[in-house]
Amino acid sequence: FDATVPAQKFLSCVARTGQRFGAMHVIDVLRGSENERIRRFGHDRLSTYGIGTEFDRWQWRSIVRQLLTQGLLEVDVEGYGSLRLTPKARPVLQGETTLRLRRETPQPIGRTRRGSGDAPGLKASVEGLEDAAAQDLFERLRRLRLELARDQGVPPYVIFHDKTLAAMAAHRPADPHALLQISGVGEAKLERYGEAFLAVINRRE
Repeated sequence: FDATVPAQKFLSCVARTGQRFGAMHVIDVLRGSENERIRRFGHDRLSTYGIGTEFDRWQWRSIVRQLLTQGLLEVDVEGYGSLRLTPKARPVLQGETTLRLRRETPQPIGRTRRGSGDAPGLKASVEGLEDAAAQDLFERLRRLRLELARDQGVPPYVIFHDKTLAAMAAHRPADPHALLQISGVGEAKLERYGEAFLAVINRRE
C-alpha cells in the first residue's frame, strides 16, 4: 500500500522528539496516548501528537520494522535502542518520492502466558547452528547484546541468554509477534530490545 503519508508522520515524529526515543514511545506520541512519560517530555504539545490514530500499535510496529529494513531509520545502540533518521529518510519527508510497504496481518501467538510452554520448534542450541548464515547472525546478535550490556552496566545474559540468540538466528523472526514466540523473549524485553534485535535480524548483509 502507499505508505508515504504514514512514513512521513512517523519520521517527522522521530525528528520532533529529538531522535532520542524508541519505537514504542514514538508510536504512543503518534496515537495520542496519555501517559506520564509523554507529558514529562512535553511531547503532548508536539504537532505530531495524536496524528497517527488510523493505525493501532501493531500496525505501527509493522511500519517501523519496514522503515528499518529499507534503511530510512536506524537503531542507535548506544542510545538504548532509540531511533534515528538516515539520509534516505529525507526524500520521503520532503515528498520527493513515494513509499510502498506491505500491509501485514498479525499472526496469533501460540501461548497465553509466560511459563505455559514455548511454541513448538522455537528452541535452538548454539551447537545446532550448522548453517553459516545462522552462525554469522548469531555472532552479530551477540555483539549487539554485548554493546547493550556495556551501556547498561549489566551482564549480557540479563538481556538475552545465548540459547535465545541462537533461536533468533535459527528462525529469523521477521516481526514482533514472531520474536515474542522465541523462548526467552517476553513482553517487557520485546518492548525494550525488540526493535534493535529485529533490525539486526532483518538487515541485509
